[in-house]
Amino acid sequence: MIYLLRHGQTDRNLQKRFSGSVDVPINETGMVQAKAQANKLKNIKFDVAFSSPQKRARQTLEIIHKGKIILDDRLREIVCGEFENTPQTTQSFNDFYAAMKNGTRGVEQWDIFTNRVNDFCDMLVEKHNGKSIIICTHAANVQYMNYYFLGKPKDYDFTKSVGKQGEYLLLDNSAISSLQEKLR
Repeated sequence: MIYLLRHGQTDRNLQKRFSGSVDVPINETGMVQAKAQANKLKNIKFDVAFSSPQKRARQTLEIIHKGKIILDDRLREIVCGEFENTPQTTQSFNDFYAAMKNGTRGVEQWDIFTNRVNDFCDMLVEKHNGKSIIICTHAANVQYMNYYFLGKPKDYDFTKSVGKQGEYLLLDNSAISSLQEKLR
């Protein structure tokens, strides 16, 4: 099974501000969220644990998983460029997504982001089939990885999050097995 976890709440999340590549910690609510997940997952033995190297993801996973954690740069949040630490409004999201399409305004280009997340997912398919895996990352990564393994729904809207802060999605390893068959 794959436990795909979004990091706990940060002050920037609470204030509805773009965080991207800035290294911010989880707040008290984020700690409570992580402890709640630790309690839910306390009887799960993970074969491998991966985290974004960003503090908010690392802190969340360190509360949940006491074993070795592999920090992987491919799990970093998308770089928000000029939008870092600015308020998230309907207009700013529209401007952000426009910049993401072609990598303007210091925003990481969509193709670069998806290529690095795809590379991570491909590695899971190749090396970790059948293992119990926990991954702690960010909203955009969780959303894209969910679509990678389960397919993009017809009513696809990247502006709607699929993972709540401090919670996980559970993906059956059969999703990995079926992808391995497709890649052969």
